[in-house]
Amino acid sequence: MFNASDYFKNCNSKLKLCVDNGYKFSRVSGIEYLEDILSDLKQPAYLAVDDTDDGVTVREGAGYFVKRVITVFILRRYKLSDQVDRETKLAETRLIRNKLTAKLIKDSNTVDELMFLDKTRFPYKEVPGYFASGTCGIYFFVTIKEPTNLVHNSNDWYD
Repeated sequence: MFNASDYFKNCNSKLKLCVDNGYKFSRVSGIEYLEDILSDLKQPAYLAVDDTDDGVTVREGAGYFVKRVITVFILRRYKLSDQVDRETKLAETRLIRNKLTAKLIKDSNTVDELMFLDKTRFPYKEVPGYFASGTCGIYFFVTIKEPTNLVHNSNDWYD
């Protein structure tokens, strides 16, 4: 099973753009809890993974799969009221998203846990302008479809 937190924590520690610009890795439980990490005013940037599990079980062919959607946030502080700085920092988060997407695609050929990565689409959204004052960024979605065993075992049940 793909461990998104471990994967993106490792990416954060190795991607030059993240390391050189002080991105801190964090886990969050949904977009509504991003403000908790953003309250640390000393931290200039975050790469965060939503640790809640959203998905669906689907049947494909003769088997069943659990399709999970993972949300990754890339957030960067900018100088308030400085639109040039905001655009610069937003461009940086876009570039990081591109580099992470490229790494996911590359790793899907060699990392067993990424064998079932949906490589057909990587949707993303920019953080709304007034979400957190002085913070811009982007969040994107990664879909993994992993096989699951749904064979009924009567030994699991009391009569």
